[in-house]
Amino acid sequence: MKNKNRPFFYEKKKTSFGKILLTILGIVFIVTLAGYQIPGIRQRISEPLFAAGSLILNGTKEIINKTRMYHEPEKKRQTYDPIELPDKEVLFAESLENLSAISQEDPLADLRQTPTPSEYSRVAAWEYLDPNLNYAVNSNGQPLSGAVNVKLIPPVFEHRDLFNDGPAILSACLRYWGIVANQYEISHIIHPKSTDPFVSFDDLQKYVTENVPDLQVLIRINGDKDTVVGLLKAGIPVILKIQQKSIYPYWINDDHMQCRYVLVLGYDSENKVFNYQDTAKGNTLEIAESELLSDWYPYQREYMVIYPEEKDTEVREVLSENYFEELNLQRALTKYRTDSELLPNNPYAQYNFGVVLHRDGDNNGAWELFEKAKGLLLPQRFLTYETEMLQTALELGYGDDLERLTSDLLDKNPDDEVLTVYRGWGEILRKDYQKGEEFFNKADKINPNSDTVIYAIKYKDTMLNY
Repeated sequence: MKNKNRPFFYEKKKTSFGKILLTILGIVFIVTLAGYQIPGIRQRISEPLFAAGSLILNGTKEIINKTRMYHEPEKKRQTYDPIELPDKEVLFAESLENLSAISQEDPLADLRQTPTPSEYSRVAAWEYLDPNLNYAVNSNGQPLSGAVNVKLIPPVFEHRDLFNDGPAILSACLRYWGIVANQYEISHIIHPKSTDPFVSFDDLQKYVTENVPDLQVLIRINGDKDTVVGLLKAGIPVILKIQQKSIYPYWINDDHMQCRYVLVLGYDSENKVFNYQDTAKGNTLEIAESELLSDWYPYQREYMVIYPEEKDTEVREVLSENYFEELNLQRALTKYRTDSELLPNNPYAQYNFGVVLHRDGDNNGAWELFEKAKGLLLPQRFLTYETEMLQTALELGYGDDLERLTSDLLDKNPDDEVLTVYRGWGEILRKDYQKGEEFFNKADKINPNSDTVIYAIKYKDTMLNY
């Protein structure tokens, strides 16, 4: 029956499909936004949401680039005059008194003391696997004797947020030692922007040094099974940086290869498996010994241990000469030089040797190896996690290479503060100081607490005159 109160031109219409869809999308958005404020939900949805957005954005950029009629020709490398880079300690000194105190320190004081025989006497026992495999192993730690089955008590599990496995693993390691600190307390200081893709071992060490001074931190390279197991037997968990495949693609033709921090908590020699915590997967996981060694290799088998001072004697006993950073580097030089020769077509063997050559001061030799590794197809994200190639380019004056090596990754994720800094250094080398300062300031907005950023800003403020 017609409603007499309605105008004659009124017609009842069915709700359109478009309105229904918009209403559903609005509800989903509101629910997602509300759920994102809850840490437990956020930790599980942040990565797929970010990956979806990144895939759409980068896919659109790629389509636009392919439709362009003009492509810039490949630039010929130009070498610029290297710039004077002051020591970090000097540039960070807040006063003349501070600088004077630094100049009187002897960083190699421990090495200049007469070592005890137990620290230096053992010679590396080389144990090469099949050369066709992508790693070669030498034993650095105390050789294992008999069956070993060690399992440390796992700390309370905390699922990591987006790009937050470093702070989450560090918080797990601190909880193991009775220090209560969740990933957000840590990331607020060393990783304030969630879309910044990575934090380094140095970032984690800085947090512990400044906030938990009762614990000691040791970072070394060229680790092996015996070293990790020896530390576990001493009751000390070990943080490793390993390579894994991400579940979600972030751009078209993404190779999915990324770096991940894990906390090793146990070892079973009978089954040849390690127990570990991965803040993206779970608390008590198992991984085959061979798989862990392979995944660990791309990053120089770097490891970090955090322990109370009373454990220092045990750490020295396990690490032997590798306890000392300079001797650890010399051992790594021997190993990775041999790896480079044995595995000439392995990009990680070449890059690892380049890293230790760079640390030893041979930038030209390191650059040749880095270029070779790039030609052997390193993973797409690799320079997000490994910056030695960028630092070598800076010290050699290769400004154009810094642009070439950072531009694509920054185009995919402009919130990478370390790559942004090195992009700025490229402009400084080319004497475009204003543009270099813009990149430094952008990095400062992403992470003002990063030593890499602080160094660049202090350099700009104290060394540049333009």
